Amino acid sequence: MMLYSNPVHGDPDNYISLLSVAQIETLRHVYEHKNSKQIARLMHVSPHTVDERVRRALKKLNASNRIEAAHILAVNGVFDHVTPYQPLTYQLIDLADAPAAPDAGTGRSSLRRLFDIGLPFPTASQPANRHGLMERIIWPILIAFATILAFSALYSILVGLGRVMT
Repeated sequence: MMLYSNPVHGDPDNYISLLSVAQIETLRHVYEHKNSKQIARLMHVSPHTVDERVRRALKKLNASNRIEAAHILAVNGVFDHVTPYQPLTYQLIDLADAPAAPDAGTGRSSLRRLFDIGLPFPTASQPANRHGLMERIIWPILIAFATILAFSALYSILVGLGRVMT
């Protein structure tokens, strides 16, 4: 069974040695089923840089896609200590030490839970965007509503000052 359409001929060490350390590291993350944005975040580069590294590695390995290129390196033992699996995106990283919410046992109302959404920007406790669809819809609505209230208050103040001045 042929896993890639254009097999690389010759000694695998020769064409793997053509890859830079950054290209090998990028393909290792590809082998772990990470996308370009996740890889860029881990390697502190832009997603465009990740895609460029993958594109150049594809050319050097004569592979047709990023999965095949990562598979070539894996078959040749470059990723011996890497477990190829899809990470659980929405699961906490450390399940054992997850602290209970301070008012978890008090039976919070459904209205309170509706408005208990995370902040729309990264924080120290939440460095990645883990918002669901509802939170992504609610935040722009809340921001628009707050903007309307702020401009209404400003307008009322200016009208009141205008009446006082005349």
